[in-house]
Amino acid sequence: MAVLLSVLFLLSVESGFGLKQTCLPVCSEGDCITMNWAKVDFDTAEEACRRRNGELLTLQSETHQRIFKTMAEALQESFWMGLRLPAGSCSSLSEPLRGYMWTSGSTNRTFNSSLMIWEDSLKVCSPHCISLSEHQIWTERPCSDKPDGFLCRTEEKNACWEPEIFFKSSTTCKSAPCEQTCKNTKGGFKCSCFKGYIPDSSDPRRCRLHCPQKKCSAICPGSSEDACFCADGFVENERMCEDIDECEMDRCQQGCVNTFGSFLCFCKMGFVLKDEMNCIAATKSEHSAELTIPTYKNTTLRVSSVPAVPFLWIWIVAAVTLVASVLLIRLYVVRRQKRREQNSNQQRAAPADHPDS
Repeated sequence: MAVLLSVLFLLSVESGFGLKQTCLPVCSEGDCITMNWAKVDFDTAEEACRRRNGELLTLQSETHQRIFKTMAEALQESFWMGLRLPAGSCSSLSEPLRGYMWTSGSTNRTFNSSLMIWEDSLKVCSPHCISLSEHQIWTERPCSDKPDGFLCRTEEKNACWEPEIFFKSSTTCKSAPCEQTCKNTKGGFKCSCFKGYIPDSSDPRRCRLHCPQKKCSAICPGSSEDACFCADGFVENERMCEDIDECEMDRCQQGCVNTFGSFLCFCKMGFVLKDEMNCIAATKSEHSAELTIPTYKNTTLRVSSVPAVPFLWIWIVAAVTLVASVLLIRLYVVRRQKRREQNSNQQRAAPADHPDS
């Protein structure tokens, strides 16, 4: 069965321990792997995952392995995983996982290490941990290193955004700094959103519509006769918001993965993305694989795809209007020309009707 992916939210905010993170969840069957861009050491990455009710990524679950397989092909940087060399131990090239141990989960189940491509073949004895790099290379590095980010596993679909976001400020809720919900705290205030909304990535004080699954109830603020609203990438159908599959519309030139409310474009080896959707041959200095989330500005949703249906109707209405305008102009010209001919005929007939005396 194909893995169903879901990009829920890209958010860049100050976290509780002072890190500025960008987070992308990829989900399937209730489990998610989050890609977190934050250059931190291994212990800090572990703490960050636990704060979001998760753990550093281990691959003992078949579901996580399926998600990982789809996601790993597009990684371009280095991310911590939940593999650490036990204290006081040395690595062994002959042992499964080279003697590294998963930081969580059952110790009885192991990942198929034959699928791993190691960067080096050296024996190490100092505290080392594993990061996953581009081209699915597994790298042994000191746990004090700070790669580009870390991978977490979680069951939280909304693992990449905080229910409440703290803002350090002398401003209070009295001045209404938050769009929906505000709570005064020591040294500032916290903003949160109503059900069906999450903080906007461009301004976390504001809120945008959000649906973390294939179908959600539409937001209908008034009576049953009033219009209902859906997040971008969804279409309203009988007061329900249904995800639009942009991949069926050939949005991406080579590879496409539909997500809830958006879609991912990626290129094959030897190509890089151009203009977010097209693929061109890569040069030596460029990465050979890329993944991107097409972004469109909208008053409600910033990181998502724009529904194709409304744009199609706009083009249809514009075309009909143009054709109708041309026909009206032509009809006007024809009628005017006929009136001129009638007037000209009447003027020629006038001497015959009134002969000179």
